[in-house]
Amino acid sequence: MINFVAAAHDEQVDTANVKYCSTNSDQVQLDLSDVSLTREQNIPLVYQGTNNVEGPLWHDGALYYSNLGSHQPNERGFILSNQSTIWRWVPGTKPQVWLDDTLAGTNGLAIDSKDNLVATRQLDGSIVYIDWQSKKITPIVSHYEDKRFNSPNDLTIADDNSIFFTDPNWNTPSNIDVTLTQGGGEPGSQVPGQRIYRVSADGKVNPTLVTELVPALRDKPNGITLSLDQKQLIVGGIAGLWAFELKSGRVSKPKQILNTPIDGLGKDCSGNIYVTTTRKSATRNDDQLVVVLNKNYDEIGVLTVPGIHIVTNIAFGGEDGRTLYVTGLTDPLDGSKVRQCGDAACLSAGIYSTRLNVQGFPY
Repeated sequence: MINFVAAAHDEQVDTANVKYCSTNSDQVQLDLSDVSLTREQNIPLVYQGTNNVEGPLWHDGALYYSNLGSHQPNERGFILSNQSTIWRWVPGTKPQVWLDDTLAGTNGLAIDSKDNLVATRQLDGSIVYIDWQSKKITPIVSHYEDKRFNSPNDLTIADDNSIFFTDPNWNTPSNIDVTLTQGGGEPGSQVPGQRIYRVSADGKVNPTLVTELVPALRDKPNGITLSLDQKQLIVGGIAGLWAFELKSGRVSKPKQILNTPIDGLGKDCSGNIYVTTTRKSATRNDDQLVVVLNKNYDEIGVLTVPGIHIVTNIAFGGEDGRTLYVTGLTDPLDGSKVRQCGDAACLSAGIYSTRLNVQGFPY
């Protein structure tokens, strides 16, 4: 973690930027020449079927991440993500299970301005605090208008500690009454129910207007982040990526940036946005990419993530905040066949990394 003396009150400096970014780091121009992602070789996987490495977050010298998965396939052969563990990995050592959260299915991880760990939990539909030392779990919110959330996925936290999170129905448990959830349609449907919510610092939850302004985001909204100046909310899903103007917690004026399926988002201290996506296949089985956009959302580079079924999310870490970590998942079966990524069988889920010349944010 990088700490600096806070600016005077009359200066427009975001708390998170001061915390994670060196002075004048927003002036550094990203250089992606000769940059490529390397697969980390010591990442253990605990499930026999799908392993989904997700929600990377750097804190206090270690990378924390969720490993969702299952041992049992459903009737279509797809391995359901109905278990979860949180791992802690100090680079140079073997990752260790930090928290077994099987019953709740932790996915996205984030840190607020008070260094609290905040997590989305898919199986019980909640947003929670997790204490770093005791690992005690404290609920923040789990319902809106007396109905539980579907399957909270990704989240981002503003300087005022308000939380924005996506609520698709990717992994809503099959053993609950769906009429008691927020709902939403089948794949491809734009039936209301899958939304983006804002939780104020005092715990009040309300849906944003994201899915009213862009109905396409009603189908599997996923990655979410704030722009460097926190004046825009950026949201991705199956249908693509959009940026919304953000003022006093309210969104307006959507602008579509990409039209490819989006999973996770990250950002660096120069204001560049990192997007996990694909370019070739609607089923996202090959050509997995991290597309890099500048603060004006122009594409300035692409990093290939070789051999992985679906690239999932982004975090910056390392002692200087300049190591980029990229996570991915693999469902090893495509029906009854071994899943192919290009001309070969997909590699197992895992983590990739590279060094950059810019600092970035830890989730």
